[in-house]
Amino acid sequence: MNITVTSPTATYAVGERLGSTDRFALYACTLPDGTPCILKIASAREHNGTLEREAYILHLLRERADSIEAQAADAEPEKGELGYRKFFPTLIESFTAPDQGNRQVLILSFAEACKELGELVPIQHLASREHVRVDPKTSVWIIGKLLKMLDFTRLVGVTTDINGENILLNRDKHVVLIFDWSKSSLISMMDGPTERSKIAGVEISQAAKEVILALGGDPETGILPKDSQLEGNHYEQLLTSLASGEVTDPGKAHEKFYTYVRSVWPSKYHPFTAHPVD
Repeated sequence: MNITVTSPTATYAVGERLGSTDRFALYACTLPDGTPCILKIASAREHNGTLEREAYILHLLRERADSIEAQAADAEPEKGELGYRKFFPTLIESFTAPDQGNRQVLILSFAEACKELGELVPIQHLASREHVRVDPKTSVWIIGKLLKMLDFTRLVGVTTDINGENILLNRDKHVVLIFDWSKSSLISMMDGPTERSKIAGVEISQAAKEVILALGGDPETGILPKDSQLEGNHYEQLLTSLASGEVTDPGKAHEKFYTYVRSVWPSKYHPFTAHPVD
C-alpha cells in the first residue's frame, strides 16, 4: 500500500523505515519530481521542538553557505564552488502534519553530496562493518574537510554533533557531511570566547579521533599502524595534537594541517583507498 504525507505545498511518497531514535524516525521519501530524499518525523508531539530547532539551524547554514558562495563567485569566479553546501542536508520543507498526529516533519535532500543515498557511508562503518582502514593520503581529505566544516559552523555560530555514525562520506566524490543536526544548538555570544573556544576544541578533538580510528589507530594514544606512506611519526603527532582538545581554532588548524601535508605529499587527487584491518 502506498503511503503519503501531505504538507501545505506538496504530497510526498514515503517508503521504508530507515531508522529511529527516541526523538524521531527516518523514512525513505520521494519528492513530487521523483528525487529521493529522507523524511524525518518527530516520534511524538513533545519532540516537535527538536526538529523545529534543527530546521532553523539547517536554514541558517544554507543561508550563510549561499552568501559565502555568492561572494566568492563575484570575487574569483574561476575557482568554482567552495563546497560549503555539501556539509549538511538541504531542508526542502518543515511542517506539522495533521495526518500524522500533528507531529513535526522535515523533508531532507542530500543531492548536493550524492546522486543516490547509498553512496553515503558513516565513517564508523569502515572499521566496524567493512573491517578496513583508510590509508594516510585518504585520511587527508577527510580531516581536511572536517576542519573546513567546523570553521564554517563556528562562523555561523552553530555546534556540531561529531561522532562516527553522524559523519557520512561519499568516497568517490570526496564529500564529508554531518547527517543529523537535531543535537546542534546555537552558540550564544553571551558564552564568551573561552566557552566558544572550549566547544571548538571538543569538536576538533572528536573529528580527529574519528579519523584516527578510520586509519586503524588508537584514538586515545594517537598511535597509527605502520604504512609505507608515512615517514617518521610527524603525521601521527599532528593528528594527536588535533585530538588533544587543545587546538581551538579550526581555521588555523586547517591552514597548519595543509601546510604540513603539502610539504610531504604532492598536491594531486588521491582516490579513496582502504586496506583490510590486520
